[in-house]
This record gives sequence, C-alpha cells and structure tokens, in this order.
Amino acid sequence: MSAILFLLVLLFWVVVASALAFKLVQRIPVALGARVVLGLVVAPLLFVAPMADEIAGARQFEALCRPESAVQVHFKVAHPRDLRQVHKGHGTVAGRLIPISVEQTDYLDRKTGAVAASTKAYSTEGGWFSRKILRGWGPWFGRGECSLKPGQVRQLLTTAGTV
Repeated sequence: MSAILFLLVLLFWVVVASALAFKLVQRIPVALGARVVLGLVVAPLLFVAPMADEIAGARQFEALCRPESAVQVHFKVAHPRDLRQVHKGHGTVAGRLIPISVEQTDYLDRKTGAVAASTKAYSTEGGWFSRKILRGWGPWFGRGECSLKPGQVRQLLTTAGTV
C-alpha cells in the first residue's frame, strides 16, 4: 500500500513540476521550439530541486561514515584492559548541507588519562524533504546513521596498532 502511495505522490510531483516548468517558460519571449526545449530542461530541475540537498547531503554523510573518518588512533597501549571508554556527548557537524549529529567516544589510557583513540558515530534525519515532508521516515537517500559495532572498534584498534 505504501508503494502505491509513493508512486502516486511521485506522479503528482512530476505533473506539478512539469506544469510549473512550462508555465514559467511560457513567459519567456522566444520561439515555440526554444520554449519546448527550455521546458524540457527546466522540468527535471524543478522535479529534483526539493531533494537536491538530500542527494548532496547523503554523499557528505557517507564520506563521514568511512572508517578512516570515524576512527582516530593517537598512540599504542600495552593491553586492551589499559583502555577506558568515555562517551564525550553529542554535537553537530558544521559545514554540511544536511544536519548531521555526531557522538564521539574516546578510549583513554588508564595510567596517564591520555586519549589513545577516538571513534565517532553519525546520524541524520536527512535533508529538507525528509525532515519536512516525510517527518521521521528517515533520509530519502542513503542511511540515517552509522556507527562502529563494539567488535569492529576492537578490530580497528588492533589493526591500527593501538591495542
């Protein structure tokens, strides 16, 4: 049922974007053939416009989710029991097209208290379309969160030479 509703909404938006495009193009004083071509260019742009931040923001989000962006190793420790896990809290990633939240977890050396490694977990509700229209369904393109599982954290810290 939701797939049919989705297709109906999509069809409705295609009709609205096409009508807007050709209404805008009618006002331009050029030959009829040029207006048709211009309408065929403007209609897809209007169709994608509400989701442009969603598309570009999904790419930015996926770049943050790569392991090399999510894990930083500062120095080695002798044994895993020498590490203490500390959650730093929530924040927002600046300079992105969509709002992206970040939660950082630090792994401290128990003896010195220095940060041996840090991991980051990211989440987003998506762009304008997802936040205003879909309201809680998550991002239209891509995933809504990414974080390393505890086993992955240990494996990454081991291969990186920390543990």
